[in-house]
Amino acid sequence: MKKLRPFMKKYFVVIGLLFNTGILFTIIFVFHHIYSSGLSLPLFSDKVKENLAVNQPNLYKIVEPVLSTLSYFKVENDYFRQVELAQWSGVGASNNYSSRQTTSQITSLGISPIIWVYSNSELITALKIAQAGQTIMLAPGEYHVSVNRVPIGQHGTATMPIHLTAHTLGTVKIFLKGEGIVVNKPYWQFSNLHFIGNCKRHTQCEHAFHVVGKGQYTVIKNNIMQDFNAMIKINGFGNYYPDHGKVTYNTFFNTSPRKTTNPVTPIDLMHANNWQVSDNFIFDIQKSAGDKVSYAAFFKGGSEQGVFERNLVMCAANLSDDYIALGLSLGGGGSLKQHRRNQNSAEHVGGIIRHNIIMHCSNDVGIYVNRARNSLIEHNILYNTLGIDIRYPESDVNVSNNILSGRIKIRDNGKLIQRNNIVVNRDFITGKDSLSDYFVAPDIGNFTWKKAPETNTSISASVNSPVNSTSSIVFDFCGAKPSMQYMGAYSVKSFCLDKLNINNIKNSAKIEQIQ
Repeated sequence: MKKLRPFMKKYFVVIGLLFNTGILFTIIFVFHHIYSSGLSLPLFSDKVKENLAVNQPNLYKIVEPVLSTLSYFKVENDYFRQVELAQWSGVGASNNYSSRQTTSQITSLGISPIIWVYSNSELITALKIAQAGQTIMLAPGEYHVSVNRVPIGQHGTATMPIHLTAHTLGTVKIFLKGEGIVVNKPYWQFSNLHFIGNCKRHTQCEHAFHVVGKGQYTVIKNNIMQDFNAMIKINGFGNYYPDHGKVTYNTFFNTSPRKTTNPVTPIDLMHANNWQVSDNFIFDIQKSAGDKVSYAAFFKGGSEQGVFERNLVMCAANLSDDYIALGLSLGGGGSLKQHRRNQNSAEHVGGIIRHNIIMHCSNDVGIYVNRARNSLIEHNILYNTLGIDIRYPESDVNVSNNILSGRIKIRDNGKLIQRNNIVVNRDFITGKDSLSDYFVAPDIGNFTWKKAPETNTSISASVNSPVNSTSSIVFDFCGAKPSMQYMGAYSVKSFCLDKLNINNIKNSAKIEQIQ
């Protein structure tokens, strides 16, 4: 027995060493896995907790205290200004826009150029009877549409589109539910209108516009859209596709997280080619039910030659950043190949994401590329996001001249060419965004350089000669035409504070304190 004691001691010492070594290596492996994923410890903890709570509730009860301890170190990067539309004069819709319509052609045909609308029933009728070249002018007031689907009747032409508008933004509010206005005829334009989803349950308010089938050359300009799941839904029908559309100078937002299992994406495009989405303000796109994942906007479904440019995206502004919200995407959440246009192997081809500012999407990436071939991502600023993800072999992406926090990550054999990007890792322990080392006050949208990177070479050919032909003249986020190489979303020396409404902030003392 005495002889066994030294042996047992050695045995337990060895077992103890192996056990502790195993625990140490396990901890190192887990931390390395988390670090290489680009996630901070608090964000990793939150994602694991959410996954376990849904899929393994018993295990969740055991490990939740440990995971919550990791969340304790989290440092928030909040957008703590209230976005008030009445005081907002930055990117997006503006009451300074005046819609003008050429009336000479239609007047010569003996048709009244304007259809005046004063009531709900007159609005429904006007959308059915308006002819090419006519303008449907809504008198100031509120219009409550009770039907779930609002059809249009006739088609416009390239020289004589049909226009639904008000004299000034803010004078007309249209309350909708269901599918909204169904645009299945070409050459329709919509401007200066405020659309509001008016439903008891979020699942009942899907769209303000459904552009479908033959709805080519649709223009949606200078409108406000709020409280819908997908404010603008665009998709083909049969063998017809609503190509060549424009969504410009609009404001999209929700006043609460959308409690629905349906997709929550202000601009949801399938199948359609050659769409331009520019100069829009998209904010508060949270989704609190189903998969709890939302996007600001995406092109997918075998679509081609789409452009996102000069948009301002805030996944969380007035709402807290409690759910998974992504910024702009080529490919979105994906679709089955048989549901894509011409059974395309890619979700999108020839897409461009440039000169956008994407911020406060802290729980996921600011730009997501999913099976998007021949893509260009350049001159964007991504603040308080996880960065850029490029996924699947079909994706081949040129990423250049961006500045972002987080990472540029290749997933599942995606292809990447990158140059001249500034990528700042978020703090591993706290998740804190460090772009404030480069910009004056990015939390509130002041992207004035503290010290701009030196760039004095001629501008790259990719900027003046984009792979996408939708826009032949390229302007930066501030509206200037670049002539020299530059980093980020603007080429001028001073950042355009008015685009983020910073010049109109009442609490200037608070800003000075931040700066």
